[in-house]
Amino acid sequence: MNIQTQEILSTLRTELSSKNALFLAPVDSFIERLVYFYISNIQKEESARTIVWLCLSSSRDKVLTRFEDFGFDIDSSQMRFIDIDAPGKQHHPDTFYCSSVADYTKMASHISNIFQNNSRSVLIIDNMNVLASDNMQVVENFIKFIEKKVAENNGSILSMLSRNILPQEAEVLITSFFDVVIEITNLGEIHTEIGMKDFDFRYSVEDGSIEFEQMQKKAKRDRLKILIVDDEPDIPELLKLSLISEPYDFLVAHNGEQAIELTLRELPDLILLDIMMPDMDGYEVVEHLKKSKSASDIPVIMISAKTAVEDKVKGMELGIDDYISKPFDKREVKARIKMVMRRLGWIEEE
Repeated sequence: MNIQTQEILSTLRTELSSKNALFLAPVDSFIERLVYFYISNIQKEESARTIVWLCLSSSRDKVLTRFEDFGFDIDSSQMRFIDIDAPGKQHHPDTFYCSSVADYTKMASHISNIFQNNSRSVLIIDNMNVLASDNMQVVENFIKFIEKKVAENNGSILSMLSRNILPQEAEVLITSFFDVVIEITNLGEIHTEIGMKDFDFRYSVEDGSIEFEQMQKKAKRDRLKILIVDDEPDIPELLKLSLISEPYDFLVAHNGEQAIELTLRELPDLILLDIMMPDMDGYEVVEHLKKSKSASDIPVIMISAKTAVEDKVKGMELGIDDYISKPFDKREVKARIKMVMRRLGWIEEE
C-alpha cells in the first residue's frame, strides 16, 4: 500500500468515525471491493472497534469468503453478524439469525444490544437496495431507530447503494438517511463532502490490489458549457428554459453525428444525451466519445423515456454518469447536473 493510499484511508477513518456514510455508485463499479477494503483497513488500524455486519444480500460465510477472495485481511473474531436463517443453514456463535430481511424488530433490537456492549462499533448494512424494495415508511422507521442507538454509543454506519436501480424518489429518500454520501464513478473517481470539506480522489484496481491517489479538482469558474442532444427540437428548448436561472451556456445537437462533431470541437463540460435518435442512438454516441482522448472524461447524463433497468444498466456499463427519465422535472435536472459536476470538481461562483 503506497503512502498516499494510507493517508487517504486515515483521513476517511477520522472523518467518518462518528458519521453514517453511504457508498453510492453505478452497478458495474468496484463498490463492494472498495467497502471491503475500507472495512479491513478499519479493523487493522482500529482493532478495538467491533464490526457488525447486517447480511441482507450475502450470508455470513459469503462475506468472509469475499474478504479472502479480494485478498483483504479480516479477523472474524472481532466481527458480529446478523444473518437470514434458512433450512439446513449452519449456525455460528458470532451470528444472530433472523427469519427474513424484513424482520426489523429483531434486527433493530439485536443491533441495539451489540452497540450498548461495544461502543464505537461500525455497523455495515451490506445492500440498501434490498431494504428499498420494502415499504419505505417501515424502512425509514427502522433506519432512524438504529441510527439513534448507534449514535448513543459513539458508533457509525456504513452502507452501499447501486445508483439508478431504484425509482428515483426511493434513491433520494435512501441517500437522505445518511450524513455523508460517497459518490463513485465507473471512471475510478470518488467524491464526497464531509462538513465543509470536499474530498476528491481516484482509485485503481490492479491484480486485486487497490490504490488511492489525490485528484486535482477542476478550476473554479463562473459558467458551464452544456451540450444538449435530442432529435426532438422542443426538448432542448424546454431544458434551456428549465435551467435559465443557472450559470450555464448551451450547445444543441439534433442527432448523433452532430453531437460527436460538436463535442470534439467545443469540448463541453457536460452532455445531456437522449438515447433514442434515428441515425445513431445515445449508446453509440457514448461509445464513440469514450474512444476519444480529449472527450472520454466529459460527463454524460442520459435523458430518456426508456426506463427499464436493463436500459439504465447498459448506459452505466458504457460509462455514463447519471440517468434522468422522461418526462423530467426541472428540479431533478438541476439537482442531478449539480451533483455530477460537484463530483467532478466544479465549484459554482458565488
